[in-house]
Amino acid sequence: MASESTTARPYARAIFELASERGGYDMWENRLAYWGSVVQDDVIRTRLGEPGVTAQAKADLIASVSDGLDEDSKGLLGLLAENDRLSALPNIHQQFGLLRREAEGELDAHIISAYELTSDQEASIEEALGKRLSRKIRITSEVDPELIGGAIIRAGDLVIDGSLRGRLSGLEQSVAS
Repeated sequence: MASESTTARPYARAIFELASERGGYDMWENRLAYWGSVVQDDVIRTRLGEPGVTAQAKADLIASVSDGLDEDSKGLLGLLAENDRLSALPNIHQQFGLLRREAEGELDAHIISAYELTSDQEASIEEALGKRLSRKIRITSEVDPELIGGAIIRAGDLVIDGSLRGRLSGLEQSVAS
């Protein structure tokens, strides 16, 4: 079975292209975020999963809690319901956001460090990655004490493992070879 992000990607790309043509990035991003939260609601999820509920009834349920939907939005909900993909809306929103940021020259970078980074350290990493990748970088970070020291940086397809745990693992592999 395909992963949820793989399933969501073609829908997100189609919505992104529509938003690009019509200049509606904000509207679509907000709408997808809202719908994503709606389909995760326990009451809505239960109703969508009930046997005998038609695809049209599912689309109408989501539309009924949304304000002022245009024909494109109603068509999308109908398509997602018909293909049993309403549950993919949170991932479609995420994929749409990635496409938008990429088009706007932004890239998300995630840093896992052994210790909490200072704002100066984050700014320095953000600047260095921005220069290296020729993009505006948005950083999120988390702490994982199991790294022992250093950090792992993920930005798009780029992974930089500067952790002490990573170095020890590399050393262990080279000694074992």
